[in-house]
Amino acid sequence: MQTNVLEQVKRVELSILVDVAALCDKHDLTYYLIGGTLLGAIRHDGFIPWDDDIDIAMPRKDFETFQKIAQTELPESLFLHYGTTDPDYYLPIIKIKKNGTIFEEQSASPSIKHKGIFIDIFPLDNAKKNTGFRFHTKGMLIKQIKNYLFLKINQEKQLSPWKKAILSLTKPIPASIVFQLLTKYMQTQTSEDAPFYVNYGSQYGYKKQTMPKEMYDAPSKTTFEGQLFKIPRETPQLLERVYGKNYMEIPPASKRITHNPKRIQLNEECMA
Repeated sequence: MQTNVLEQVKRVELSILVDVAALCDKHDLTYYLIGGTLLGAIRHDGFIPWDDDIDIAMPRKDFETFQKIAQTELPESLFLHYGTTDPDYYLPIIKIKKNGTIFEEQSASPSIKHKGIFIDIFPLDNAKKNTGFRFHTKGMLIKQIKNYLFLKINQEKQLSPWKKAILSLTKPIPASIVFQLLTKYMQTQTSEDAPFYVNYGSQYGYKKQTMPKEMYDAPSKTTFEGQLFKIPRETPQLLERVYGKNYMEIPPASKRITHNPKRIQLNEECMA
């Protein structure tokens, strides 16, 4: 991605984050910068220079409240993309997208209707344990359901014979039904007293993303691109768990990963 285009995309994403954070503050909903966004805030005071996305997370209860109120209270320039607003959307996370723009990811299905520049919002679900048979069985099953939904929505991709057979046998089942079952299964542990949060939507896997709630609770704030946003209370420990002890070191060029989208389109407002 060209540097000037990357900077314009970042500017749009930051404006989305500002609106999302304001809505969360208005309704006393908790959110945290996570992933590369959190790492960028701590290591670079903003975006990782070669990165092109923003990730935040919310406890499940706040996540569900947000996805309901945001559909009517976000600015008209933004679209909440989730299974409740698009039956062809299969991810267990929310994407808040900028209308009038395009940021088409390599993995995006042609059936996805809105391809705008976005930020990701992940739910943090309750977990009683971070070990044991039931914990790992649930994590692996959720992973397989996510993979299945990806295949079901992206059937134009080249598939192995056994994957084609599975899709053929389950063709009568709408992806929207599978999505509903997945989100319900992710929430089977509803007790707020559960000692762990697990981020099932993360690319880093459920084991690495299951952490004591104390790491998140009572968020603090830090500067990201000149503005204050909420971060987990024990951010250094969280970053070390995800990225290793040397998370403050700049990686070599060969390990600097971006989305490398298929197509980007900015409207006049974004380029002003």
